[in-house]
Amino acid sequence: MADGYNNSRVAKFDKDGNFLMEWGQKGVAPNETRPGYFNMVHGIAVDPVARRVYVNDRANRRIQVFDENGKFLDMWNTGPSGAAIYSIYYSSGKLWGSDAHTRRIIAWNPNGYLQYAWGGQGEWAGATDGVHGMSVDQEGNVYLAELFHGRVMKYKPRPGANPNYLMGKPVYAAWKD
Repeated sequence: MADGYNNSRVAKFDKDGNFLMEWGQKGVAPNETRPGYFNMVHGIAVDPVARRVYVNDRANRRIQVFDENGKFLDMWNTGPSGAAIYSIYYSSGKLWGSDAHTRRIIAWNPNGYLQYAWGGQGEWAGATDGVHGMSVDQEGNVYLAELFHGRVMKYKPRPGANPNYLMGKPVYAAWKD
């Protein structure tokens, strides 16, 4: 669980909701560089295969990567000054983020290398503005919840679309015992 507005931590719970552990502490915004120090934890995404936990340290414009027990593994910058990643989602070997500054959906590989981005500011189909939530259903449809226009958008993959550019389908193994 991301606990970033009142605290600067990640909290881990078991499948029954019992608290297991926490990690992280308040850093010095906006340019904190120490691992495990956060300024506005604003989203968590998990790779269920590699068991890596991606933490969106929004005010420091970086992603920090941990193992499932809070051991620091890696970090990378999310963009130039002004970048504001609101939401992150892990799927199909990529970490996806929504940047409120560029109004784009961004894909990074698991090591933080930019793969591509799409979207733009506006209210037209394909535009994104303040996306605060992302999800994918069993058919690979992508759902984006926007803050600034107060809408939810659904994107259906085109028939024959290159799967390397899609968010993919949810990983159900993540929800098994």
